[in-house]
Amino acid sequence: MVLIATGVFSIAATVFAAKWSFAHTVANGPDSTEVAALAVKLGPDDPQTHYAAAVLYEKTFAPEDMENALSEFERSAALSPNNYFLWLSLGKARERTGDQTGAESALRKALELAPNYSNVQWTLGNALLRQGKTGEGFTEIRKAVSGDPAFTNAAATTAWQLLDGDMMQVRNAIGDSTRLNSAIAILLAGQKRFDEAFEIWNGLPADEKKTTLKEPGETLYKQLAEAKKYRLARRVTAQTGHAENYGDLIGQISNGGFEDVVKTQNAGIFDWRIADGSGPRIGPTEGQKHSGNYSLLISFGAGGKDVRQISQTVAVEPGKSYSLEGFYRADLKTAAMFKWEIANAVDGKVLAATNALASSTDWTALRAEFAIPENTDGVIIRLIQENCAAACQVSGNLWFDDFSLKLK
Repeated sequence: MVLIATGVFSIAATVFAAKWSFAHTVANGPDSTEVAALAVKLGPDDPQTHYAAAVLYEKTFAPEDMENALSEFERSAALSPNNYFLWLSLGKARERTGDQTGAESALRKALELAPNYSNVQWTLGNALLRQGKTGEGFTEIRKAVSGDPAFTNAAATTAWQLLDGDMMQVRNAIGDSTRLNSAIAILLAGQKRFDEAFEIWNGLPADEKKTTLKEPGETLYKQLAEAKKYRLARRVTAQTGHAENYGDLIGQISNGGFEDVVKTQNAGIFDWRIADGSGPRIGPTEGQKHSGNYSLLISFGAGGKDVRQISQTVAVEPGKSYSLEGFYRADLKTAAMFKWEIANAVDGKVLAATNALASSTDWTALRAEFAIPENTDGVIIRLIQENCAAACQVSGNLWFDDFSLKLK
């Protein structure tokens, strides 16, 4: 009898363990509500099966499944009352169904279990804000931002919207950190308040702009560049370390002597930019140089009709006059005429151009004078080809070196 009882118990225990193990395994990756329901049936006391079922029910968006989802979240948290994540999930689910009081209760339970987790603080803070409890809500959001700076931008946006863009109140609500101020600068730029945005950015610690603030600095730079605010964008990109070799000055050609790397991909707006293509071959060379160690070589080889544009955007002072200066050598066979053109970076209108480049075995100076309109603070310097109704055959080489802008 003892042996029989032991055998029956062993079989029952094995079946139970197998059912629980199968249910838990299925719960880790069910692909339908039917499979999830089966997992719950086989493992009714496993919180994971109820949580997995809840997640699947939510995805259907059917009204009856939303109720099922909430029920499963409730059951999951009840079965594992010390698991903060399950209470966090329950709080979110309750809020989605409109139960703000119940949501707050569940989220406070999650916070009790995980008092230092930024994600919990962030979720509770936002839930409190939606209830109109702004003081308590921003207290939790401040904690979240302090623990995880990744929440800073979202916190700044939330505070900005709730407090009608009052910077003083925003800072009082979520703190006056350098990261927060960088987020405010981005918000101001998004509202086209570019001078205010740069003023805030410019006042941040210089060393942090190249480290912890590098990412928001890149965002601000892109906003300014897209808005064609070239002087401000030039200063921001210099401060974040992208143009440290060229300083913060306006009216400077970047890498005018081609001593630094000339990027063929992912070049910045203030770098030399070379259009895509296989020909002609373009790159720095040690073979010929006017000064320094390198010049830029454009090699057409034995002949070809492809011409890739080379250009650079330069930030300049509105209303001022400049001269473009540089040096070249030319050993070409072609009916085409090459020259450097200066265009308004805002509207594309041509401001000036150099004389056509003549064949020369010696380094020859090139020059063009131009005035900057009052409506722009950027110009585009680019190599162009003329005197061709259609593509011209070109063979030979061009070298360029020591480009600069001079304020007149």
